[in-house]
Amino acid sequence: MATEDIIKMAFELGSAIAASEEIASLRMMQVKLSENPEAYDLIMRYQDAQTKIENKLQEGLLVTQAEENHINIMEQQINANPLIQELVEIQEKFDNLMQGVYFAMNQAISGGSCAPDSCDSCGGGCSVQ
Repeated sequence: MATEDIIKMAFELGSAIAASEEIASLRMMQVKLSENPEAYDLIMRYQDAQTKIENKLQEGLLVTQAEENHINIMEQQINANPLIQELVEIQEKFDNLMQGVYFAMNQAISGGSCAPDSCDSCGGGCSVQ
């Protein structure tokens, strides 16, 4: 098969993923989250704190107990926020779709197969034989 045919098929796969329920739900949830100042601010503050800690660790500096406590408190707030938890669930569904795609491609490349009655490992329903 020619390289351009493979690239065309990859583009078609990307287009199919872009039209999937998973990506539509993820995009909708991201908009919903960005319109909620409390949830959005919490995520931004958490990401900033995580980045600061990661930078300290990369520089060989110690993370203080206060910094660890601050991260733990924010994680508890994130876990208690229903909007953020809904985003996490939707993100997991999208991640599962992408893992299934990768698994199916890997199986095809390596010559393996995915049994239609046992597709749990690739996200289910791939119908590749």
